[in-house]
This record gives sequence, structure tokens and C-alpha cells, in this order.
Amino acid sequence: MFERKSNKPQSPDQSPAATTTSEQPAVTKPTTPAKRPQGVTAVIGSKVKVNGDIMSSEDLLVEGEVTGTITLSDNELVVGTSGRVQANISAKTVRIEGEVKGDIDGSERVVICASGNVQGNVSSPRVMLEDGGRFKGSIDMGGSKPAAAAKPTPSAASEVHTIEKAG
Repeated sequence: MFERKSNKPQSPDQSPAATTTSEQPAVTKPTTPAKRPQGVTAVIGSKVKVNGDIMSSEDLLVEGEVTGTITLSDNELVVGTSGRVQANISAKTVRIEGEVKGDIDGSERVVICASGNVQGNVSSPRVMLEDGGRFKGSIDMGGSKPAAAAKPTPSAASEVHTIEKAG
């Protein structure tokens, strides 16, 4: 049925293996979470529930449920779209795409994405709330290193801004 008519090598797209699908199993790419950040090495899957304290020296992606505290002093925490966290969070950078109930301390920055929902206080030098993101609590963007800064005068003291949005 499939005979070669010449001894010339065939190009890969003309080979019988490429034209018959019954002999070759279909190859599918493994599914990965949308927008999975590079460098994330630890993952809490969407069907995993954790009760307790998490301390890590790796970046962490949470797609499941966490209750307790999360501490990643020099790393990034991403709460994925299916992530549900009821914990106080302390990390270098925090990105919220799911739901967080608790206080967030980001030593570098905190991002609340359009799909994110945060109920708690945020403390970080850089805070970003994307259009559509929900937030209820207070934001403190005062410097986290008071020893490096000069003593502020009472009129130049850092302010705590409260933003509340019904959600």
C-alpha cells in the first residue's frame, strides 16, 4: 500500500509516518496554568488544602487552599486564579489572581490582578491594583526601612491610605 517509488530520501513531511495517524499516537502538550510565572518551582495544586504555616526559600504558586501563614522572605508568591488563601502573607513580591483574606506584607511589591480579591491590609513600597481587581482594607506604602530615612517632621509623616470598594 505504501511503497517508495524512488530511492531518494523523503522529506519529513512526505514520510508515511507523517501521513498515517493510526500508527502514531497523538501527541498533546501538557496543560499548564495560564500565565505561569518563570522561576516558580513550588506549586500547591488546585485540589490541595493546606492548614498551617508555610515557610519557603523558593517561589510559590498557590492554586489550592491555604489557611495559616505564608512566609517567603526573599521570594515571590503567586495566588493563582483558583487559589483561596486565608492567611497572613509575607514575601518579597506578591501577585494575587485569586482570593486572599488576611494581611499582606510585600518587601518589594504587591500586585492585585483584575481577577484578584483581597480583604486585608497591604504593606509594601509598591502596590498595584489592576482595573477590575477587588480590595477591601488599608494600604501602607511607607518605607519599610525607617533607619535609612531621616526622621520625618510631623507635617511630612507618612500617611496610611484606606481604599474600600464593595465587592
